[in-house]
Amino acid sequence: MEPVHIRYLIRLGEDRTETFEFTLDGTSFELITNDIPNPPDWTRLGYKQCPHCPLSPEKTLRCPLALQLHDIVDRFHDTNSIDKVELEVVTMERRVIQTLDIQQAIASMLDLIWPICGCPKTTHMKPLARFHLPVASEEETVFRVTGMYLLAQYFLSHTSHDAGIEFDGLTKIYKESHVLNSAIASRLRGVTRSDSVKNAITLIDMYSMLVPALLEDQLAEMRGFFKAYLPEGALEVATTNHLEKAKAFRMELAPMGGVFEEAKEEYDEERKNKAIDAILSRSNFNLELVPMEGESPPAPEDEQGSNMAVFKLPDD
Repeated sequence: MEPVHIRYLIRLGEDRTETFEFTLDGTSFELITNDIPNPPDWTRLGYKQCPHCPLSPEKTLRCPLALQLHDIVDRFHDTNSIDKVELEVVTMERRVIQTLDIQQAIASMLDLIWPICGCPKTTHMKPLARFHLPVASEEETVFRVTGMYLLAQYFLSHTSHDAGIEFDGLTKIYKESHVLNSAIASRLRGVTRSDSVKNAITLIDMYSMLVPALLEDQLAEMRGFFKAYLPEGALEVATTNHLEKAKAFRMELAPMGGVFEEAKEEYDEERKNKAIDAILSRSNFNLELVPMEGESPPAPEDEQGSNMAVFKLPDD
């Protein structure tokens, strides 16, 4: 099959456009990349490596995801997450143009990069990258990812392996995604003063809470779309509003500075009453910026002598 080409253009003003070209192998749909000269130290696999990473620093020198982030971080050092940009995405099938915050533009690009960068923990999402939908909404993302997972189960049912329509496997994928997102965020602490990429990762990580929450309630908020398929009287009225909370979280992310707060008592009374609290309370994901020391990232060894990114996962 022919390679798949996707182009992202982010226009920050009349005289500045950042262009990112992505070419996917036509068979494996892996990202075809050129050699990156002199990548920074924070892209080493052993630097704050994900605790669940199956790769070995002895065999793999660089984190494949960090290598792709390096170029993005390097280009957007001087931006703020709420800077308005014009995003243009050109695929083989369509062209999408939208004015939005730069954090949302980068998050859309990360949706493409995450599955195809070569990280073994993100490869399950590769079908979504092949049929990439720029700036997808919460409903679109949930619909696509659950549909992708069920199609995978259909293919699996035609092999000797067991398959089922339950979403336990998808929930596990998103729990592992949260581990990865937290570790990647840890890599970026002290690397850049800009919050644009950090907030974009926060938006990506939101789905590691949203999707399991919706699955836990049997996708009740989306069941009405399938009325024609269900027997009369089988349609239940959704009593949850996870999708609306996720939208509110996305809208409120910029004023929050891209930080998932763990201690709710630190919020003022008005913030406590906001709908996003339910989403925030499901995660301890923290992208707090630490002071930069010159041009170098923090030393690879932490105070405990470990170069693994270690953090506490939220309770199930």
